[in-house]
Amino acid sequence: MDVRHFESDALAALIAVADFGSFTAAAEHLGKTQAAVSMSVARLEERLGKKLFERGHRRVTATVTGECLIGYARQIQSIEAEALAAVADRVTESRVRLGMPDDFMGSIGEALLHRFSPQNRAVYIDLSCDFSRKLRLMMNNGELDVAIVTQGPEDPPDQVFRYERQVWCTGPNGHPEHEDVLRLAMFSDDCSARPRVFATLDRAGRPWRLAHTSSHVSGIHLAVASGNMLTVLPESAVPAGWRCLGEEDGLPALPALPLVLLVSRSERLAARRLAAFLRREFARPYEPGVGAVSWIETPEPALAAPLVAATNKAGL
Repeated sequence: MDVRHFESDALAALIAVADFGSFTAAAEHLGKTQAAVSMSVARLEERLGKKLFERGHRRVTATVTGECLIGYARQIQSIEAEALAAVADRVTESRVRLGMPDDFMGSIGEALLHRFSPQNRAVYIDLSCDFSRKLRLMMNNGELDVAIVTQGPEDPPDQVFRYERQVWCTGPNGHPEHEDVLRLAMFSDDCSARPRVFATLDRAGRPWRLAHTSSHVSGIHLAVASGNMLTVLPESAVPAGWRCLGEEDGLPALPALPLVLLVSRSERLAARRLAAFLRREFARPYEPGVGAVSWIETPEPALAAPLVAATNKAGL
């Protein structure tokens, strides 16, 4: 490869390693062997005379030179796609099927509308909102191209692209934290975060009662706004004006919510663009001290006082 020119495959390998933080994951994404991806990056480094990645024990990170080249590589891929569309004498609308829990619609959905779509007018996003368990099934069945889901036991830690703070919250005029038995408004039992919230309260010895459930975040909002109830939401999903509560209010610290970005192995350029946008805009590493409980552990059975055992149950 002439150092004055870049091969498309080499740039694709460079971007994939940066996005996935691993040569193995990048190879699976590209449908190639790990050796082939490593060789492409190694040739780039040899021709440039500079290291593009630092190889850590668990994750690969880009060097300053690597970050610079990755930015240009993304631009080259984008221009290449535009050129192909232009010579085709028409702009082909490309449909990308994206799935996410609906409590992220406010933050991620807004970014898609205002930042991704204006720069990718030929990409049509077909959005499905559901719980992570259902979204995983849809990915396995080929019904989605990209999905944002809560980390599961099958997901290695290095596949997490964002750690979202979970917070206790209530309406601006409510004070449910003062109740002897907390009245909770939560997502239905398909929610993978819910058992960990209950387990956290049980470990803290704080009595609670499930007073309302909903399969959509709008139902949670309505219940909390209408009654003296408490809920748990990702920090980015808390409505403006609501009160966020914490340990100073007698409530236990919550585990951070680890999110994984699932991408179909046979995805097209439009899906790759969307996945790269989500990683670039919403990646957030784990912050030490955020979350008192390991997310991936199995919640323990309730080991609380008799009052807790008597009140920790669903009921309106």
